Amino acid sequence: MRDIFNDRDVDKAVARGGLADCGRLQVRLPGVFGFCGGVLRALRLLDEALDAPGDRRIWLLGEIIHNDTVNNHFRDKGARVLSERDAETIFDCASPNDTAVIPAFGLPQDLEMRVRAFFEPQGVVVDTTCGYVKRIWRFVQDMAAEHRTVLVHGKPSHPETRAILSRAQAAGGAAIVIPTVKDTARVANALVSGACGDLPTEWIGSADSAGIRRVALAYQTTMLCSETAGIEAVLRQIVCKEGGDLRSADTVCRATQDRQDAARTECAGDCDLSIVVGGFSSSNTSQLHRLAQDSGPAFFIANAEALKLHEIRHYEPSSGHILTTPDWLPTGNVSIALLSGASCPPTDVGDIIRALRTLG
Repeated sequence: MRDIFNDRDVDKAVARGGLADCGRLQVRLPGVFGFCGGVLRALRLLDEALDAPGDRRIWLLGEIIHNDTVNNHFRDKGARVLSERDAETIFDCASPNDTAVIPAFGLPQDLEMRVRAFFEPQGVVVDTTCGYVKRIWRFVQDMAAEHRTVLVHGKPSHPETRAILSRAQAAGGAAIVIPTVKDTARVANALVSGACGDLPTEWIGSADSAGIRRVALAYQTTMLCSETAGIEAVLRQIVCKEGGDLRSADTVCRATQDRQDAARTECAGDCDLSIVVGGFSSSNTSQLHRLAQDSGPAFFIANAEALKLHEIRHYEPSSGHILTTPDWLPTGNVSIALLSGASCPPTDVGDIIRALRTLG
């Protein structure tokens, strides 16, 4: 798998301590970036399924990871990629003799069980779910079985968050999403007052028997670790005030933490601006963009086509809009931090290096 997306310019930069030669532009890579072990495993399993002998069709139940370069590679190789919202249509368009591939984010429990019942007697199910995600599933299942209200720091619409919520619900527990630190007090107060029905519907997996006295906190693996810690601090204070008990998940994704720490260090150094490359629907990449913004100008781009000498086309996650910023590149020598998340292939990073070399 490593050879498919390997890039010589990235390898050269790593060998030089993260520095890429781009003329007047000093381009630096963080100490840790790009594919994590969980992503590499998912891509290897999908690649092996596509290379397996026989004529089974390969159905991917949602994007394998949130990156267009990667998903288009596997489409070209023959994978049939259903959108996340269309995953349920697998039973109408596939044969039980085919192969179904569960993405790295996992699937809601009910859907996974139905997929296995449909395919496994005659076909094949390839489960690429990240091991860290499954650790969180076990935690929320245990906490729900103890009749605790499970709170999840995550994006309500993200497939990983939906899969986590489903495990708590299947175990009979209440499950509610906390999207950001500023939403923590709102959710906690709703638990205190019994007014969970006033929360946005997309935050609620199930509010039956929800309460503040027995609470558990889990999180989507691609969120900012510092934010999860902030949510836990606010929650613990409110839960303790109400005489309750809070359990938090000891399931830190080291890959996410390491990439965030490395990005924070790189941006805090002698850096004039940052470029963050990856899929716009990638949660782990959007968190790197948030970190980079704390240190100065930061541009979130999908690929090298976004880069021009006198303008840059970039994505703003807070608004969901594609923006064009003119005169983005200062004159003279410029120090650029080039960041990429766990779902970004080295080839995309290499394309950025080569584009910047041309501009520099």
